[in-house]
Amino acid sequence: MSYRQSRARREFERQIKAAIHELAPIYKYANKRGSGSRLLAAYYVFAYSQLEVYIKSFVEDALNALNSTAPAFDKYPDLLLGYLLHSGEKLAAEYQRYGVTDDEGAILQKLADTARKVASWKTGGTTVASANATEFLEKKKYPSPKNLPQLFRRLGILQIWAVASRAGRMNSELILTSLNDLRTGIAHEGRVPPGFSMSDFRDRIDQMSRFVAALDRGVASHFCAGPMTRMTWNGKMS
Repeated sequence: MSYRQSRARREFERQIKAAIHELAPIYKYANKRGSGSRLLAAYYVFAYSQLEVYIKSFVEDALNALNSTAPAFDKYPDLLLGYLLHSGEKLAAEYQRYGVTDDEGAILQKLADTARKVASWKTGGTTVASANATEFLEKKKYPSPKNLPQLFRRLGILQIWAVASRAGRMNSELILTSLNDLRTGIAHEGRVPPGFSMSDFRDRIDQMSRFVAALDRGVASHFCAGPMTRMTWNGKMS
Protein backbone atom coordinates (compact mmCIF):
# COMPACT_ATOMS: atom_id res chain seq x y z
CA MET A 1 0.00 0.00 0.00
CA SER A 2 1.30 3.46 -0.89
CA TYR A 3 1.96 6.40 1.41
CA ARG A 4 -1.04 8.59 2.21
CA GLN A 5 -0.75 12.15 3.48
CA SER A 6 -1.54 12.63 7.15
CA ARG A 7 -4.53 14.76 8.12
CA ALA A 8 -2.06 17.06 9.92
CA ARG A 9 -0.25 17.71 6.63
CA ARG A 10 -3.50 18.29 4.76
CA GLU A 11 -4.61 20.81 7.37
CA PHE A 12 -1.26 22.59 7.18
CA GLU A 13 -1.57 22.89 3.41
CA ARG A 14 -5.17 24.09 3.71
CA GLN A 15 -4.19 26.85 6.14
CA ILE A 16 -1.26 27.96 3.98
CA LYS A 17 -3.38 28.02 0.82
CA ALA A 18 -6.05 30.10 2.58
CA ALA A 19 -3.46 32.55 3.88
CA ILE A 20 -1.91 33.07 0.43
CA HIS A 21 -5.37 33.56 -1.09
CA GLU A 22 -6.11 36.21 1.55
CA LEU A 23 -2.71 37.87 1.19
CA ALA A 24 -2.62 38.40 -2.58
CA PRO A 25 -5.08 41.33 -2.91
CA ILE A 26 -3.93 42.98 0.34
CA TYR A 27 -0.29 42.85 -0.74
CA LYS A 28 -0.91 44.86 -3.90
CA TYR A 29 -2.33 47.72 -1.84
CA ALA A 30 0.35 47.47 0.88
CA ASN A 31 3.18 47.36 -1.66
CA LYS A 32 1.99 50.60 -3.27
CA ARG A 33 2.17 52.23 0.16
CA GLY A 34 5.67 50.91 0.83
CA SER A 35 4.68 48.40 3.50
CA GLY A 36 4.57 45.26 1.36
CA SER A 37 7.65 43.65 2.91
CA ARG A 38 6.34 44.01 6.45
CA LEU A 39 2.99 42.55 5.45
CA LEU A 40 4.72 39.55 3.90
CA ALA A 41 6.82 39.17 7.04
CA ALA A 42 3.69 39.05 9.20
CA TYR A 43 2.17 36.36 7.00
CA TYR A 44 5.43 34.43 7.10
CA VAL A 45 5.33 34.36 10.90
CA PHE A 46 1.75 33.07 10.65
CA ALA A 47 2.87 30.34 8.24
CA TYR A 48 5.62 29.28 10.66
CA SER A 49 3.04 29.06 13.44
CA GLN A 50 1.15 26.60 11.22
CA LEU A 51 4.33 24.53 10.98
CA GLU A 52 4.30 24.34 14.78
CA VAL A 53 0.63 23.29 14.72
CA TYR A 54 1.52 20.61 12.16
CA ILE A 55 4.31 19.19 14.32
CA LYS A 56 2.07 19.09 17.39
CA SER A 57 -0.87 17.47 15.57
CA PHE A 58 1.31 14.99 13.68
CA VAL A 59 3.08 13.79 16.82
CA GLU A 60 -0.19 13.55 18.76
CA ASP A 61 -1.74 11.46 15.97
CA ALA A 62 1.34 9.23 15.75
CA LEU A 63 1.24 8.56 19.50
CA ASN A 64 -2.50 7.86 19.37
CA ALA A 65 -1.90 5.43 16.49
CA LEU A 66 0.80 3.66 18.47
CA ASN A 67 -1.21 3.56 21.70
CA SER A 68 -4.33 2.21 20.00
CA THR A 69 -2.44 -0.34 17.91
CA ALA A 70 -0.48 -1.67 20.92
CA PRO A 71 2.18 -3.52 18.91
CA ALA A 72 4.20 -6.39 20.33
CA PHE A 73 6.97 -5.40 22.73
CA ASP A 74 9.75 -6.13 20.25
CA LYS A 75 8.12 -3.83 17.67
CA TYR A 76 8.38 -0.71 19.81
CA PRO A 77 11.21 1.67 18.86
CA ASP A 78 14.01 1.40 21.42
CA LEU A 79 14.25 5.12 22.07
CA LEU A 80 10.50 5.38 22.64
CA LEU A 81 10.67 2.60 25.22
CA GLY A 82 13.59 4.41 26.82
CA TYR A 83 11.61 7.64 26.96
CA LEU A 84 8.55 5.93 28.48
CA LEU A 85 10.67 4.41 31.22
CA HIS A 86 12.82 7.47 31.85
CA SER A 87 9.81 9.78 31.99
CA GLY A 88 7.22 7.47 33.51
CA GLU A 89 9.49 6.14 36.24
CA LYS A 90 10.99 9.60 36.89
CA LEU A 91 14.47 8.14 36.84
CA ALA A 92 16.17 11.51 36.43
CA ALA A 93 14.63 12.74 39.68
CA GLU A 94 15.61 9.52 41.43
CA TYR A 95 19.23 9.85 40.35
CA GLN A 96 19.28 13.49 41.45
CA ARG A 97 18.00 12.40 44.86
CA TYR A 98 20.63 9.68 45.01
CA GLY A 99 23.33 12.24 44.20
CA VAL A 100 22.24 14.27 47.24
CA THR A 101 21.46 11.54 49.76
CA ASP A 102 23.85 8.82 48.56
CA ASP A 103 21.06 6.36 49.49
CA GLU A 104 21.92 3.43 47.27
CA GLY A 105 19.08 1.31 48.62
CA ALA A 106 16.43 3.68 47.27
CA ILE A 107 17.85 3.88 43.76
CA LEU A 108 18.41 0.12 43.61
CA GLN A 109 14.78 -0.49 44.54
CA LYS A 110 13.63 1.93 41.86
CA LEU A 111 15.78 0.21 39.23
CA ALA A 112 14.52 -3.19 40.34
CA ASP A 113 10.91 -2.04 39.98
CA THR A 114 11.71 -0.65 36.53
CA ALA A 115 13.42 -3.88 35.46
CA ARG A 116 10.41 -5.93 36.56
CA LYS A 117 8.14 -3.60 34.61
CA VAL A 118 10.21 -4.15 31.46
CA ALA A 119 10.13 -7.91 32.02
CA SER A 120 6.35 -7.79 32.39
CA TRP A 121 6.01 -5.80 29.16
CA LYS A 122 8.23 -8.27 27.34
CA THR A 123 6.33 -11.37 28.45
CA GLY A 124 2.94 -9.79 27.87
CA GLY A 125 2.05 -9.68 31.56
CA THR A 126 1.18 -5.99 31.18
CA THR A 127 0.96 -3.71 28.18
CA VAL A 128 3.57 -1.08 27.44
CA ALA A 129 2.72 2.22 29.09
CA SER A 130 0.88 4.68 26.86
CA ALA A 131 2.70 7.84 25.85
CA ASN A 132 1.05 11.00 27.13
CA ALA A 133 1.10 13.50 24.27
CA THR A 134 1.10 16.59 26.50
CA GLU A 135 4.13 15.43 28.46
CA PHE A 136 5.75 14.11 25.30
CA LEU A 137 5.55 17.49 23.56
CA GLU A 138 6.51 19.55 26.61
CA LYS A 139 9.19 22.14 25.76
CA LYS A 140 9.88 20.45 22.40
CA LYS A 141 6.93 21.20 20.09
CA TYR A 142 8.33 24.44 18.67
CA PRO A 143 10.00 23.41 15.38
CA SER A 144 13.53 24.69 15.93
CA PRO A 145 16.64 22.84 14.70
CA LYS A 146 17.45 22.13 18.37
CA ASN A 147 14.03 20.84 19.43
CA LEU A 148 13.11 18.71 16.45
CA PRO A 149 15.79 15.98 16.84
CA GLN A 150 15.04 15.73 20.57
CA LEU A 151 11.29 15.44 19.97
CA PHE A 152 11.62 12.72 17.37
CA ARG A 153 14.15 10.80 19.44
CA ARG A 154 11.37 10.54 22.02
CA LEU A 155 9.25 9.08 19.24
CA GLY A 156 11.96 6.52 18.48
CA ILE A 157 13.72 8.14 15.52
CA LEU A 158 17.44 8.57 16.18
CA GLN A 159 18.32 10.62 13.08
CA ILE A 160 15.31 12.68 12.02
CA TRP A 161 17.43 14.81 9.67
CA ALA A 162 18.55 11.74 7.75
CA VAL A 163 15.00 10.35 7.65
CA ALA A 164 13.46 13.60 6.36
CA SER A 165 16.34 14.38 3.99
CA ARG A 166 16.09 10.97 2.37
CA ALA A 167 12.31 11.22 2.01
CA GLY A 168 12.41 14.72 0.55
CA ARG A 169 15.76 14.56 -1.28
CA MET A 170 16.87 17.71 0.49
CA ASN A 171 19.09 18.92 3.30
CA SER A 172 16.26 19.08 5.83
CA GLU A 173 18.38 20.47 8.67
CA LEU A 174 19.69 23.31 6.51
CA ILE A 175 16.20 24.18 5.27
CA LEU A 176 14.61 24.26 8.72
CA THR A 177 17.51 26.27 10.11
CA SER A 178 17.07 28.87 7.37
CA LEU A 179 13.30 29.00 7.83
CA ASN A 180 13.63 29.31 11.60
CA ASP A 181 16.30 32.00 11.38
CA LEU A 182 14.01 34.12 9.23
CA ARG A 183 11.10 33.65 11.61
CA THR A 184 13.26 34.49 14.65
CA GLY A 185 14.63 37.61 12.99
CA ILE A 186 11.14 38.87 12.16
CA ALA A 187 9.31 37.88 15.35
CA HIS A 188 11.95 38.67 17.97
CA GLU A 189 14.11 41.33 16.39
CA GLY A 190 11.69 43.04 14.00
CA ARG A 191 14.21 42.39 11.24
CA VAL A 192 12.72 41.99 7.75
CA PRO A 193 15.20 41.17 4.96
CA PRO A 194 15.70 44.25 2.72
CA GLY A 195 13.51 44.02 -0.36
CA PHE A 196 11.61 40.97 0.93
CA SER A 197 9.26 40.36 -2.00
CA MET A 198 6.31 38.18 -2.88
CA SER A 199 8.72 35.96 -4.81
CA ASP A 200 10.89 35.58 -1.70
CA PHE A 201 7.84 34.85 0.43
CA ARG A 202 6.53 32.18 -1.94
CA ASP A 203 9.98 30.58 -2.14
CA ARG A 204 10.12 30.29 1.66
CA ILE A 205 6.59 28.91 1.84
CA ASP A 206 7.47 26.36 -0.84
CA GLN A 207 10.50 25.27 1.22
CA MET A 208 8.29 24.95 4.30
CA SER A 209 5.75 22.84 2.42
CA ARG A 210 8.50 20.60 1.04
CA PHE A 211 9.89 20.17 4.55
CA VAL A 212 6.47 19.16 5.91
CA ALA A 213 5.99 16.69 3.04
CA ALA A 214 9.41 15.14 3.68
CA LEU A 215 8.82 14.83 7.42
CA ASP A 216 5.37 13.38 6.86
CA ARG A 217 6.60 10.76 4.42
CA GLY A 218 9.81 9.95 6.28
CA VAL A 219 8.20 9.36 9.67
CA ALA A 220 5.48 7.26 8.02
CA SER A 221 8.11 5.03 6.42
CA HIS A 222 9.93 4.69 9.75
CA PHE A 223 6.83 3.56 11.63
CA CYS A 224 5.60 1.29 8.85
CA ALA A 225 8.91 -0.55 8.93
CA GLY A 226 8.38 -1.52 12.56
CA PRO A 227 5.44 -0.92 14.92
CA MET A 228 2.59 -1.14 12.39
CA THR A 229 1.65 -1.87 8.80
CA ARG A 230 1.18 0.78 6.15
CA MET A 231 -2.55 0.07 6.11
CA THR A 232 -2.81 0.65 9.87
CA TRP A 233 -0.74 3.83 9.71
CA ASN A 234 -2.79 5.26 6.84
CA GLY A 235 -6.01 4.41 8.63
CA LYS A 236 -4.95 6.01 11.90
CA MET A 237 -3.21 9.09 10.49
CA SER A 238 -5.42 10.14 7.61
